Amino acid sequence: MATDVAPYQNIGPLEKYRNEAWKCLRCGLCRMVNPERVKSWKWSSQCPAGSRFLFEAYYGSGKQEMVRALTAHPPELALSRRLQHIIYTCTLCGACQATCNYVKDLEPTNASVALREYAVREGWGPLPEHEPLIKSILNYDNPWLQPRAARSRWARKQGLPKVKDAAKDKVEVLYYPGCTASYDPFIQDVARDVVRLLGAAGVDFGILGKEEICCGSTILRVGDRERFEIVRKKNTESLNRTGAGTILTACAGCYSTLKREYGADLQAEVFHIVEYIERLLAEGRLAMQREVRRKVTYHDPCHLGRYCGLYDAPREILGRIPGVEFREMERIREWAWCCGAGGGVRTAFPEEVATWAARLRLEEAADSGADTLVTACPFCELNLGEAARGGASGIRVVDILALVAEAV
Repeated sequence: MATDVAPYQNIGPLEKYRNEAWKCLRCGLCRMVNPERVKSWKWSSQCPAGSRFLFEAYYGSGKQEMVRALTAHPPELALSRRLQHIIYTCTLCGACQATCNYVKDLEPTNASVALREYAVREGWGPLPEHEPLIKSILNYDNPWLQPRAARSRWARKQGLPKVKDAAKDKVEVLYYPGCTASYDPFIQDVARDVVRLLGAAGVDFGILGKEEICCGSTILRVGDRERFEIVRKKNTESLNRTGAGTILTACAGCYSTLKREYGADLQAEVFHIVEYIERLLAEGRLAMQREVRRKVTYHDPCHLGRYCGLYDAPREILGRIPGVEFREMERIREWAWCCGAGGGVRTAFPEEVATWAARLRLEEAADSGADTLVTACPFCELNLGEAARGGASGIRVVDILALVAEAV
C-alpha cells in the first residue's frame, strides 16, 4: 500500500481548505500511525509537534480548526505569537496526511503549508531565525552564508576522481550535490561517495561547482513562496543550460523540490541517488563484493518517502550488500517518524523540537536491535547524527552511500 501525500503541489490560498476544515471530525487519527499498522503503543505516535507539546492545536486536527476559524466570515481568530509558534513548530513531515488522506481523503499537511503562506502574507512569517538563511540564498545561492567559490572544494580531495565542469563540458548526467553536502564538513563525504560510485560505474557526469544554485527548498518550507519563485526561475535556467538529460541528487529535500516543484520546467529527468544506484546494480555496472558486517535499520526521509513515494530502492540496495543484517523499525514507510529537522524547525527550534524528535528515533532504532541507522537524506543524517553524538543510544548514523562505497 502506498499513500501519495503530495504536499507542496497545487497549494492554494487558505480559503481552499475551508470546507475541508469543516469536515475534520477531530477523530485523532492524525496523531498516530494508521491503526492497521500499529505494532506497539510505545511507537504509535506520528506527529512530532503534537507529541512534543501535547496540545490539540499542534496536531493536524488543531491546524484544521485554525484554518476554519481564520477563514470564517467574519474571522473567529487572529494571528498571534502563540499561533505563530504552533504554525512553525510543525516539521511538515506529511505524516498526518498519510493517515488522514488514506482514511478520510483530507489533506492536513497541505492545509499546514497554506497556513504558513498565509502567515507570510499577513506579516507573521518567516520567523526571524529563518531570515538569514533566506537572504543568504538570495545573495550567495546557498543558505549557509558561504562564498560561491567554496561550493566545489569537497571535490578537490586527494584520491577523488576528477569531476567534469558541467558549466563548460557536455555531460549526460548532472550531479547536483545541494548546499548541505557541498558545505557541511560532516556531510561532504556523501558527495564524495557519489563521485566514487559514479566513476566506478563509468557514468559520464559532472557538477556545476560554483555555478550551482540552491534549489530554494529552505525558502519554500517556511512559506515564502514569492521569494522561492525567484530562486526556482533562476535555478531552472541554470540547470537547463547544461543540456544534461539526467539530474542526480543525493539530497531528499533537493529531490522533492526539483521533482515536484520544478517539474515540467526542467528539461532533464530527476533521480535520487538510491534510484540510480539500484539501476546500476541491476544492470551490472556496479558490483558490491566486500562484506559489511553490520546490523542496520533504515530511516525513511519524509521528502523521499511520503513526499515522493520512494521506499523500496534503499531497501533493495541494503538487501544486496554482503554481510548486512537488515532490521526494520516499527514505524516505517508512510508511517515513519520524522527526524525532526524539516520545515525550518531545526533552524528555529533546534533543541525544543528537532533534537527531541531525533532522540526518539534513535531509541526506536536501538529497539530494533540495529547498531547502525541508515538514511538517504543529508539533513536527516545531520540531525540524527548530532543527536547520536550527544546521547547514549550507541547507534551510529550513516548515509546509505557510505555502506555501498564500503562494499564496492
